[in-house]
Amino acid sequence: MAGEQWVMDIIWHSMVLGLNAVGDVLRNCWMEIMFGASFVLQLVLAVTAGFRWRRTAYGEVRLRQVIWFCYVGAEFVATTALGNFSVRGTSGTRQLAAFWAPFFLLHLGGPDSITALELEDTQLSARYVMDFILRVVLAVYIMYKAISGSWALILAAWLMFLVGVAKYVERTLALHRANLDNVRRSIERKQQRRRRRSSLEGDRDSRRSPPPKLIFHGDDDDTSLLMKAHALFHICKNSIVESAVETESETDAAVAHTKETLFQLDWNQLCRVMEMELSLMYDFLYTKAYVIHTWHGYCIRFISPAATAVSLVLVELSNKSGRHRRSDVIITRVLLVATFVLETASLLRALGSTWTGFLLQNTVHLGWIRHEILCESRWDRFHGLLAFFGRLVNTQAHRKWSGKMGQLNMLQLTTSERDRSGQDGSECSIVIEQGVKELVFTCVKKQLLDLRERMKKEMAISGSAAPRPERGQQALNNHNLRSELRWSLGDDLQMGILTWHIGTDIYLFISDKAKAEAMESTRVARKVEAIKNMSNYMIYLLAEHPEMIPGLVTRKLFELSCDDLARIWSKHHPPPAAAINDVESLSSPSSSSSPSCCTRFFMLPKRWRISPKCTNRIREQEELAKMLKDDWEGSNLINSYDLSRGIELAVGLLNLETKREKTMLDAILEVWVDMLLYSGYRCSKESHARRLSYGGELTTIMWLMAEHVGLFIAGKLVKPGIAEKVSWRRRRDADKGMAYNNYNPS
Repeated sequence: MAGEQWVMDIIWHSMVLGLNAVGDVLRNCWMEIMFGASFVLQLVLAVTAGFRWRRTAYGEVRLRQVIWFCYVGAEFVATTALGNFSVRGTSGTRQLAAFWAPFFLLHLGGPDSITALELEDTQLSARYVMDFILRVVLAVYIMYKAISGSWALILAAWLMFLVGVAKYVERTLALHRANLDNVRRSIERKQQRRRRRSSLEGDRDSRRSPPPKLIFHGDDDDTSLLMKAHALFHICKNSIVESAVETESETDAAVAHTKETLFQLDWNQLCRVMEMELSLMYDFLYTKAYVIHTWHGYCIRFISPAATAVSLVLVELSNKSGRHRRSDVIITRVLLVATFVLETASLLRALGSTWTGFLLQNTVHLGWIRHEILCESRWDRFHGLLAFFGRLVNTQAHRKWSGKMGQLNMLQLTTSERDRSGQDGSECSIVIEQGVKELVFTCVKKQLLDLRERMKKEMAISGSAAPRPERGQQALNNHNLRSELRWSLGDDLQMGILTWHIGTDIYLFISDKAKAEAMESTRVARKVEAIKNMSNYMIYLLAEHPEMIPGLVTRKLFELSCDDLARIWSKHHPPPAAAINDVESLSSPSSSSSPSCCTRFFMLPKRWRISPKCTNRIREQEELAKMLKDDWEGSNLINSYDLSRGIELAVGLLNLETKREKTMLDAILEVWVDMLLYSGYRCSKESHARRLSYGGELTTIMWLMAEHVGLFIAGKLVKPGIAEKVSWRRRRDADKGMAYNNYNPS
């Protein structure tokens, strides 16, 4: 016992000595540690933040965790360091350490590629203003107390302080402008000014030169399409806050000339334009782009590298007599050189950005500047050079949608076995194949053009129109199925999604004709794949992101359907005892020992995932589909109303296939496309904006396409609920004008 006590004493004293040594290092080097941590976090955030929109397939969850840690940690470290500086201060021999305080403001300004991590950050922009004021006052206090004596060091500190404040103001202003409420108010103010100017100028507007034509061509390259997407960006910005886009169809280039050419593009180019507009909206909401590409943003970009270089010279002048510690001088040199490199890179990226190219083409009024930069093709060559280096790291993907779609299949979820490998949720997503994407967007384009024609007829009758995508009714009409299958769409979208998801799966597994045609034809096989992808995608949104589904969406219907599926499957395939014990350990004692599908999905999200390597998975799903059909035809009790409706739909589709002697694949595909369009257009626009920080959704692209259809039908897009307000405003302005004309001073 004595020997063991002796060993324990040695271990304990060793731990105490080690902790004391660590404490001494932290006390002596706390400034260097805090400053180094702040700089490293900013550097990692600047490198990784740009990949968020691209939604890379490899390590997506890990990458988002790194971005989150750097985003939160950088602000915490900088704030903590400023607080410690103000309390502890610096000794007279370490004035150069106090020179680091302005750099914390620079770090709080953050990189250009990220201002907000989530949409809620923009809603707290007023709080960031108060944080900005307090931190700037704190930095001024530190510099006032700690830096004195050397005029060179004082001047260098104030130069970097001004740069840090300017970059911090940029971030605060970007958050304020990205607040959707502020965007809405800004648009309303511009519209009021336009109406006021129009009423004052009268016919003088008609004498103005018409705006340049904006015409889409089939041979437009990505750069040309991106410039035209910039010209149409106001549509996306107005639509995201559900504000009416007021334009005159005969004089506005974005309407008069684009409406006839945009939807004449092939599906790929049309999709690219929509993706580019959404990437611009991501820049507007989550980066500094909308603040950088202004006259004051460019001034800051030019001044910042110059001020950093001058500060480096001034610091060297202040150290002529060796008054600073050598370690502090080395750290400051490395810091200033790294800051100069980063700020120069920021300047080059800003100048080479297509935001700059669009501003030069459309808003720069100094003719000699436009001539020197554009007519001499200097900007094009510079942009091409940056794009060449950007291709080495695939930066052009920033303007493309990643193509990732979440996938969840109820039959597959029911028949799957527990995966104990610790797989994460990223396996529940796919990258849509190019052939499937072509089929889907070709169908979407066709349906939008049909919608456009119906809106033209409505415009001719009533004088106003708004895009009103239907959730499957039009698709059933096109195939003369409305009388037979109208009931399957339900009273709301979530009921229709559940019914058609179950019905589609059962039909695809049981229909011999559909399977035979898919084996013989690549196009039919692609159509089946597109149907499966869209069906699984809509169920994924319903279960994981119900805010993307319009209406009051609850998981109760989904859970009841999952429970009934699990009960039917477990009658023939009892679950393993280990799975039952795991679910029982997580559920309440009063719950049933039979593991329900929804319990496994919601209570074990990281361990219960679909494994694509299971060879008998398809066979098990086909077996479950036949069980459901047999139980329904045998009048066995099926508790879930939506499950029963889904089986009835599958039986109806099989009967119609036999009666018409052709598959129902075209009708099913069009119904799912209708549901995607309806979901995208009717759900909250704030939900679309929120999902942009995760790479965007397929329904968001379809929503934006529907918005363009609505805008280019009429000279003015009048949304439901706004028509009465716009009509009242017109009558009010007309009454005011009449009263003014009838006014007689005598």
